[in-house]
Amino acid sequence: MPARAAPTDIVIFGASGDLTRNKILPALRYVAAAGHRLRLIGAGRSAELDGGWGKLVLETTADSELAASARWVRLDYGAPETYQPLREEIGDDGPVVFYMATPPLAFPHIVQSLADLGLTRKGDHWRRIVVEKPLGSDYQTARRLNHLLADCFEENQVFRIDHYLAKDTVQNVLAFRFSNSLFEPNWNRTMIHSIQITAAEVGDIGTRAGYYDHIGAVRDMVQNHVLQVLALTVMDAPTTFDPADIRKAKLEALRAVQPIEPGNAVRGQYEGYPDTPGVVKASRRETYAAARLIIENWRWEGVPIFVRTGKALRRSVTEVVVRLRDAPHIRIGGLRQPGIPTLLVLRIQPEEGVLLRIGAKRPGTRFEMLPAGLKLEYKALTPQPLPDAYENVLLEVLAGGHTMFPGGREIERSWAIVDPLIQAWEGAGHPDVYRRGSWGPGTADELVTQNGGGRWIASGDEPGTQ
Repeated sequence: MPARAAPTDIVIFGASGDLTRNKILPALRYVAAAGHRLRLIGAGRSAELDGGWGKLVLETTADSELAASARWVRLDYGAPETYQPLREEIGDDGPVVFYMATPPLAFPHIVQSLADLGLTRKGDHWRRIVVEKPLGSDYQTARRLNHLLADCFEENQVFRIDHYLAKDTVQNVLAFRFSNSLFEPNWNRTMIHSIQITAAEVGDIGTRAGYYDHIGAVRDMVQNHVLQVLALTVMDAPTTFDPADIRKAKLEALRAVQPIEPGNAVRGQYEGYPDTPGVVKASRRETYAAARLIIENWRWEGVPIFVRTGKALRRSVTEVVVRLRDAPHIRIGGLRQPGIPTLLVLRIQPEEGVLLRIGAKRPGTRFEMLPAGLKLEYKALTPQPLPDAYENVLLEVLAGGHTMFPGGREIERSWAIVDPLIQAWEGAGHPDVYRRGSWGPGTADELVTQNGGGRWIASGDEPGTQ
């Protein structure tokens, strides 16, 4: 936001949750240090957090000024009459950001209550709302939420967070694709053999059973993070790099992605999941999901695309692996030498960067090939630590930009892609159980090998991609 005399009120609904403690408040410390004047208002059902909201702000931000100005408002999310103290606290003049850090089921109640009390102010550039994923639980609920947001706010007041899009490495997918003449002309079915996207976590669901056992891997990761990364990977060049044109290009890419057929997907559940406190003993909730995606457009016709995500896997890594079509095999002494696939790895986390795995001659007198890597590490491009995604997100919200935020139509299209899979998995069957520390169920390997993808590739496990 442009400079104003009054500080910006950040009203955090769900202020007592882990998201606020672990992500939002630490990022706001960075935002305040960057020169933004902020006042943090926690809002929730309790009289006040144990030990005080100001104390929590101080512990997480180490900013005594932020802590001293922090305020707490008690309200009931679905009862507009309880919002009057909030209205009195924020007043009628200063800039306000409403941050939804609650479970998704609370979003409509909060938005409607804010509107009923006249706090949303449709068209007022100084009133903004931030909504965390997942936005809805299927296509219909996402559509209803978007309609409610549109009734209460103009689109430029709404910021739908997908923090993956705020990572520098995700934004650099666009820079890499469209500014390098070596790759841009070849980014299509002619030169690319297959694409794999992995979003894996070593950790299990921890203490999030109450949330996760109702959500699962498809709603938690595939519908948002994975499909957003895919859209950036496969979309055509936008007319400009302005937010509206980037959103348009991503939406067109997602429109070409066909709804996932259950026969092209695998669900898994790690060993011991039903024994987790808070999980239903007979739970069929998936902690792992893999699928083959089909894109029906000129650029990607016939290119196998695979995605996978899961908990309790071998490594925590998020990356895109683009396998280029093989060159003709070299023959030495009349013998056909084994090929070394050329891989381009866009690593989002950890160790953010780009890796090109190629074939090279092994040093020595014999002509023998081995895999070798050319590596770009983003952290080497700046002496400063790479900013946290939430720091980028909150700075963008205050600046009023939308490059890092998906539009409502993208969200709805993403739900349309995964809805057939969710409906089939909710209706019958049980996930394949997989061992903790593995790469998931063996049926996921079959999904790739039987659909022209070769096998799953993970950098670090492949020679030349360490």
